[in-house]
Amino acid sequence: MTSCQRKSVAQAGSVVFGMMLILTAVGCTPASPDAASIAKAEAADEAAIRRMDADWLKTAAAKDADAWVTFYSDDAVVLPPNQKMATDKETIRKSVGGLLSLPGLSLKWQPTKVEVSKSGDLGYLYGTYSLAANDDKGKPITDVGKILEIWKKQPDGSWKCIVDTWNSDMPLPQPASK
Repeated sequence: MTSCQRKSVAQAGSVVFGMMLILTAVGCTPASPDAASIAKAEAADEAAIRRMDADWLKTAAAKDADAWVTFYSDDAVVLPPNQKMATDKETIRKSVGGLLSLPGLSLKWQPTKVEVSKSGDLGYLYGTYSLAANDDKGKPITDVGKILEIWKKQPDGSWKCIVDTWNSDMPLPQPASK
């Protein structure tokens, strides 16, 4: 074999070896999920958050503060109107219990939008609420406003609310004129 022939065989062997390396690398690379799979997972997560929120509303109707608190993660933060931030389950239970114990309470909320992150580990929901109750003198009071909930997927695949807040659309009461 001449030196030119040996060189051609060596080059061909290098090309084949290089192609084998490329094919091995490509074959061992995990396939990325297609757009349809991602959209399906996002829709399933959105539906799960909507179901959890609907179940949460049922606990509000039952006026069950203990059941309400189960929708929060252990490290949840609740930002109630006209109160300090609640950062532990007992403070959250106390805040929610105060709301649920209002005489004649009727509380409803409705999600406007639910969206889940592309990574599938966080989601948010915003919407509106309406509240009717009686004040301490028995006089009916009403309120309408907006809600914001941030949800996080837990290690077991369930969703828990990690941040919850709501606030009124009603104007502040005007001071009494003198």
